[in-house]
Amino acid sequence: MRRTRVAVVGIGGLGTHVVQQLAFLGVGTIAAMDHEDLDETNLNRYVGARHDDPIPGTPKVDIAERTVRGIDEGITVVKIREPLVSERAFSAVKASDWAFGCVDTDGPRFILNELCAAYGIKYVDLATDVEPGPPLKYGGRVFVSDNGDGCLSCLQMLDMKQVNWYLAGEGQREDLANIYGVSRDLLGRSGPSVVSINGVVASLAVTEFMVGCTGLRSPRRHMVYDATDSKVRISLDQPVEGCWYCKVMRGTGVNADVERYLATNAS
Repeated sequence: MRRTRVAVVGIGGLGTHVVQQLAFLGVGTIAAMDHEDLDETNLNRYVGARHDDPIPGTPKVDIAERTVRGIDEGITVVKIREPLVSERAFSAVKASDWAFGCVDTDGPRFILNELCAAYGIKYVDLATDVEPGPPLKYGGRVFVSDNGDGCLSCLQMLDMKQVNWYLAGEGQREDLANIYGVSRDLLGRSGPSVVSINGVVASLAVTEFMVGCTGLRSPRRHMVYDATDSKVRISLDQPVEGCWYCKVMRGTGVNADVERYLATNAS
Protein backbone atom coordinates (compact mmCIF):
# COMPACT_ATOMS: atom_id res chain seq x y z
CA MET A 1 0.00 0.00 0.00
CA ARG A 2 2.86 2.36 0.80
CA ARG A 3 4.27 1.91 -2.69
CA THR A 4 0.95 2.77 -4.33
CA ARG A 5 0.28 6.13 -6.02
CA VAL A 6 -3.32 7.28 -6.17
CA ALA A 7 -4.94 10.26 -7.91
CA VAL A 8 -8.20 11.65 -6.55
CA VAL A 9 -9.93 13.83 -9.11
CA GLY A 10 -12.51 16.03 -7.42
CA ILE A 11 -12.12 16.94 -3.75
CA GLY A 12 -15.82 17.28 -3.01
CA GLY A 13 -18.37 15.46 -0.90
CA LEU A 14 -17.12 12.10 -2.17
CA GLY A 15 -13.49 13.01 -2.69
CA THR A 16 -12.90 14.17 0.87
CA HIS A 17 -14.15 10.81 2.20
CA VAL A 18 -11.90 8.98 -0.25
CA VAL A 19 -8.83 11.03 0.68
CA GLN A 20 -9.39 10.44 4.38
CA GLN A 21 -9.73 6.68 3.95
CA LEU A 22 -6.70 6.43 1.66
CA ALA A 23 -4.68 8.22 4.32
CA PHE A 24 -5.83 5.78 6.99
CA LEU A 25 -4.79 2.91 4.71
CA GLY A 26 -1.32 4.42 4.42
CA VAL A 27 -1.24 4.96 0.66
CA GLY A 28 2.19 6.31 -0.24
CA THR A 29 1.27 9.14 -2.60
CA ILE A 30 -2.05 10.93 -2.98
CA ALA A 31 -2.48 13.45 -5.80
CA ALA A 32 -5.46 15.65 -4.93
CA MET A 33 -6.99 17.56 -7.85
CA ASP A 34 -9.59 20.32 -7.73
CA HIS A 35 -9.46 23.90 -8.97
CA GLU A 36 -12.23 25.25 -6.72
CA ASP A 37 -12.37 26.86 -3.29
CA LEU A 38 -14.60 25.79 -0.41
CA ASP A 39 -18.11 27.23 -0.57
CA GLU A 40 -20.82 27.72 2.08
CA THR A 41 -22.95 25.07 0.36
CA ASN A 42 -20.19 22.48 0.86
CA LEU A 43 -20.10 22.59 4.64
CA ASN A 44 -22.78 19.93 5.22
CA ARG A 45 -20.72 17.17 3.59
CA TYR A 46 -16.99 18.01 3.41
CA VAL A 47 -14.81 15.78 5.56
CA GLY A 48 -11.99 17.89 6.96
CA ALA A 49 -13.64 21.28 6.43
CA ARG A 50 -13.79 23.47 9.53
CA HIS A 51 -16.22 26.16 10.61
CA ASP A 52 -13.46 28.77 10.63
CA ASP A 53 -12.12 28.04 7.13
CA PRO A 54 -12.19 31.30 5.13
CA ILE A 55 -14.93 31.34 2.47
CA PRO A 56 -13.84 32.22 -0.14
CA GLY A 57 -10.15 31.61 0.28
CA THR A 58 -9.80 27.94 1.22
CA PRO A 59 -8.74 25.77 -1.72
CA LYS A 60 -10.31 22.31 -1.61
CA VAL A 61 -6.91 20.73 -2.21
CA ASP A 62 -5.66 22.40 0.97
CA ILE A 63 -8.44 20.65 2.90
CA ALA A 64 -7.30 17.35 1.43
CA GLU A 65 -3.69 18.00 2.40
CA ARG A 66 -4.64 19.02 5.93
CA THR A 67 -6.71 15.86 6.36
CA VAL A 68 -3.86 13.62 5.21
CA ARG A 69 -1.25 15.43 7.31
CA GLY A 70 -3.43 14.99 10.41
CA ILE A 71 -3.49 11.23 9.86
CA ASP A 72 -0.07 10.33 8.46
CA GLU A 73 2.72 12.85 7.87
CA GLY A 74 4.69 10.24 5.92
CA ILE A 75 2.28 10.33 2.97
CA THR A 76 3.31 12.40 -0.02
CA VAL A 77 0.53 14.81 -1.02
CA VAL A 78 0.59 16.37 -4.47
CA LYS A 79 -1.84 19.28 -4.79
CA ILE A 80 -3.15 20.10 -8.26
CA ARG A 81 -5.26 23.26 -8.04
CA GLU A 82 -6.23 23.06 -11.69
CA PRO A 83 -9.05 21.51 -13.75
CA LEU A 84 -8.70 17.93 -14.98
CA VAL A 85 -7.99 19.15 -18.51
CA SER A 86 -4.61 20.67 -17.69
CA GLU A 87 -1.01 19.59 -18.13
CA ARG A 88 -0.38 19.12 -14.40
CA ALA A 89 -3.57 17.14 -13.80
CA PHE A 90 -2.98 14.86 -16.78
CA SER A 91 0.62 14.26 -15.69
CA ALA A 92 -0.44 13.42 -12.13
CA VAL A 93 -3.04 10.92 -13.32
CA LYS A 94 -0.54 9.28 -15.69
CA ALA A 95 1.96 8.97 -12.82
CA SER A 96 -0.57 7.09 -10.67
CA ASP A 97 -1.36 3.41 -10.27
CA TRP A 98 -5.02 4.05 -9.45
CA ALA A 99 -7.34 7.00 -10.07
CA PHE A 100 -10.57 7.85 -8.29
CA GLY A 101 -13.10 9.93 -10.22
CA CYS A 102 -15.16 11.91 -7.73
CA VAL A 103 -16.64 14.39 -10.19
CA ASP A 104 -20.18 15.70 -10.62
CA THR A 105 -20.71 15.41 -14.36
CA ASP A 106 -20.07 13.00 -17.23
CA GLY A 107 -17.75 15.26 -19.24
CA PRO A 108 -14.77 14.78 -16.90
CA ARG A 109 -15.76 11.12 -16.46
CA PHE A 110 -15.51 10.60 -20.21
CA ILE A 111 -12.00 12.06 -20.33
CA LEU A 112 -10.85 10.18 -17.22
CA ASN A 113 -12.20 6.94 -18.67
CA GLU A 114 -10.15 7.48 -21.83
CA LEU A 115 -7.02 8.77 -20.07
CA CYS A 116 -6.88 5.84 -17.65
CA ALA A 117 -7.52 3.33 -20.43
CA ALA A 118 -4.76 4.78 -22.61
CA TYR A 119 -2.16 4.58 -19.84
CA GLY A 120 -3.34 1.34 -18.21
CA ILE A 121 -4.37 3.00 -14.94
CA LYS A 122 -6.98 1.32 -12.76
CA TYR A 123 -9.95 3.67 -12.58
CA VAL A 124 -12.59 3.82 -9.83
CA ASP A 125 -15.60 6.01 -10.63
CA LEU A 126 -17.99 7.14 -7.88
CA ALA A 127 -21.37 8.83 -8.05
CA THR A 128 -24.21 9.66 -5.70
CA ASP A 129 -27.61 10.99 -6.61
CA VAL A 130 -30.99 11.96 -5.23
CA GLU A 131 -34.07 11.74 -7.45
CA PRO A 132 -36.96 13.74 -5.98
CA GLY A 133 -39.62 11.48 -7.52
CA PRO A 134 -42.21 10.65 -6.46
CA PRO A 135 -41.19 8.26 -5.14
CA LEU A 136 -38.04 9.72 -3.60
CA LYS A 137 -34.94 7.70 -4.54
CA TYR A 138 -31.39 8.12 -3.32
CA GLY A 139 -28.14 6.21 -3.38
CA GLY A 140 -25.10 5.87 -5.60
CA ARG A 141 -22.74 3.57 -7.45
CA VAL A 142 -19.14 2.46 -7.75
CA PHE A 143 -17.60 1.38 -11.04
CA VAL A 144 -14.12 -0.12 -11.37
CA SER A 145 -12.41 -0.28 -14.75
CA ASP A 146 -9.64 -2.80 -14.17
CA ASN A 147 -7.39 -4.50 -16.72
CA GLY A 148 -9.63 -3.78 -19.69
CA ASP A 149 -12.65 -5.65 -18.38
CA GLY A 150 -15.35 -3.10 -19.18
CA CYS A 151 -15.49 0.68 -18.90
CA LEU A 152 -17.99 3.50 -18.48
CA SER A 153 -18.33 3.81 -22.24
CA CYS A 154 -19.06 0.24 -23.30
CA LEU A 155 -21.46 -0.27 -20.40
CA GLN A 156 -23.34 2.86 -21.51
CA MET A 157 -22.98 4.68 -18.21
CA LEU A 158 -22.26 8.10 -19.72
CA ASP A 159 -24.77 10.74 -20.78
CA MET A 160 -23.29 11.69 -24.15
CA LYS A 161 -25.33 14.91 -24.37
CA GLN A 162 -23.64 16.03 -21.17
CA VAL A 163 -20.26 14.87 -22.49
CA ASN A 164 -20.65 16.77 -25.77
CA TRP A 165 -21.67 19.90 -23.88
CA TYR A 166 -18.54 19.64 -21.73
CA LEU A 167 -16.27 19.07 -24.73
CA ALA A 168 -17.74 21.92 -26.76
CA GLY A 169 -15.86 25.20 -26.83
CA GLU A 170 -17.22 28.16 -24.93
CA GLY A 171 -18.57 29.68 -28.16
CA GLN A 172 -20.33 26.45 -29.09
CA ARG A 173 -21.91 26.21 -25.65
CA GLU A 174 -23.27 29.75 -25.98
CA ASP A 175 -24.62 28.95 -29.45
CA LEU A 176 -26.35 25.80 -28.22
CA ALA A 177 -27.91 27.70 -25.35
CA ASN A 178 -29.21 30.36 -27.74
CA ILE A 179 -30.56 27.83 -30.24
CA TYR A 180 -32.32 25.58 -27.77
CA GLY A 181 -33.15 28.15 -25.13
CA VAL A 182 -31.53 26.04 -22.43
CA SER A 183 -30.39 27.65 -19.23
CA ARG A 184 -26.87 26.47 -18.45
CA ASP A 185 -27.79 26.41 -14.77
CA LEU A 186 -30.22 23.58 -15.48
CA LEU A 187 -27.77 21.27 -17.25
CA GLY A 188 -25.87 19.90 -14.27
CA ARG A 189 -26.94 16.72 -12.51
CA SER A 190 -25.52 17.41 -9.08
CA GLY A 191 -28.19 16.81 -6.48
CA PRO A 192 -28.62 17.28 -2.73
CA SER A 193 -26.26 14.44 -1.83
CA VAL A 194 -25.85 14.02 1.90
CA VAL A 195 -22.79 13.13 3.91
CA SER A 196 -23.94 9.65 4.95
CA ILE A 197 -24.67 8.51 1.38
CA ASN A 198 -21.32 9.89 0.25
CA GLY A 199 -19.65 8.01 3.09
CA VAL A 200 -21.22 4.67 2.12
CA VAL A 201 -20.33 5.01 -1.57
CA ALA A 202 -16.78 6.18 -0.80
CA SER A 203 -16.28 3.25 1.59
CA LEU A 204 -17.50 0.76 -1.01
CA ALA A 205 -15.09 2.27 -3.55
CA VAL A 206 -12.09 2.32 -1.23
CA THR A 207 -12.79 -1.28 -0.21
CA GLU A 208 -12.69 -2.38 -3.86
CA PHE A 209 -9.43 -0.47 -4.25
CA MET A 210 -8.02 -2.12 -1.13
CA VAL A 211 -8.82 -5.70 -2.18
CA GLY A 212 -7.57 -5.06 -5.70
CA CYS A 213 -4.39 -3.35 -4.56
CA THR A 214 -3.48 -6.08 -2.07
CA GLY A 215 -4.61 -9.01 -4.23
CA LEU A 216 -7.25 -10.26 -1.79
CA ARG A 217 -9.63 -10.60 -4.74
CA SER A 218 -10.54 -8.89 -7.99
CA PRO A 219 -12.59 -5.70 -7.56
CA ARG A 220 -16.29 -5.82 -8.37
CA ARG A 221 -16.87 -4.05 -11.65
CA HIS A 222 -20.16 -2.30 -10.86
CA MET A 223 -21.88 -1.95 -7.50
CA VAL A 224 -25.15 -0.06 -7.01
CA TYR A 225 -26.13 1.28 -3.58
CA ASP A 226 -29.89 1.66 -3.25
CA ALA A 227 -30.15 3.63 -0.03
CA THR A 228 -33.93 3.87 -0.42
CA ASP A 229 -34.22 0.12 0.23
CA SER A 230 -30.90 -0.28 2.09
CA LYS A 231 -29.44 -2.65 -0.49
CA VAL A 232 -26.17 -3.04 -2.36
CA ARG A 233 -26.35 -5.08 -5.54
CA ILE A 234 -23.67 -6.19 -7.98
CA SER A 235 -24.56 -5.44 -11.58
CA LEU A 236 -24.22 -8.39 -13.97
CA ASP A 237 -24.23 -6.21 -17.11
CA GLN A 238 -21.54 -7.32 -19.51
CA PRO A 239 -19.16 -5.03 -21.44
CA VAL A 240 -19.35 -4.70 -25.19
CA GLU A 241 -16.91 -6.92 -27.06
CA GLY A 242 -14.19 -4.99 -28.84
CA CYS A 243 -14.79 -1.72 -26.96
CA TRP A 244 -12.54 0.99 -28.39
CA TYR A 245 -11.53 2.34 -24.98
CA CYS A 246 -11.00 -0.70 -22.74
CA LYS A 247 -9.95 -3.17 -25.44
CA VAL A 248 -8.41 -1.43 -28.45
CA MET A 249 -6.71 1.68 -27.09
CA ARG A 250 -5.95 0.42 -23.59
CA GLY A 251 -2.26 0.61 -22.78
CA THR A 252 -1.29 2.38 -26.01
CA GLY A 253 -0.08 5.48 -24.12
CA VAL A 254 0.78 8.53 -26.20
CA ASN A 255 -0.45 6.79 -29.35
CA ALA A 256 -4.02 7.15 -28.05
CA ASP A 257 -3.56 10.95 -28.25
CA VAL A 258 -5.69 11.71 -25.19
CA GLU A 259 -3.56 14.85 -24.92
CA ARG A 260 -5.65 16.32 -27.76
CA TYR A 261 -8.03 17.50 -25.06
CA LEU A 262 -5.26 19.71 -23.66
CA ALA A 263 -4.79 21.40 -27.04
CA THR A 264 -8.54 21.95 -27.35
CA ASN A 265 -8.71 23.44 -23.88
CA ALA A 266 -5.76 25.73 -24.55
CA SER A 267 -7.44 27.08 -27.70
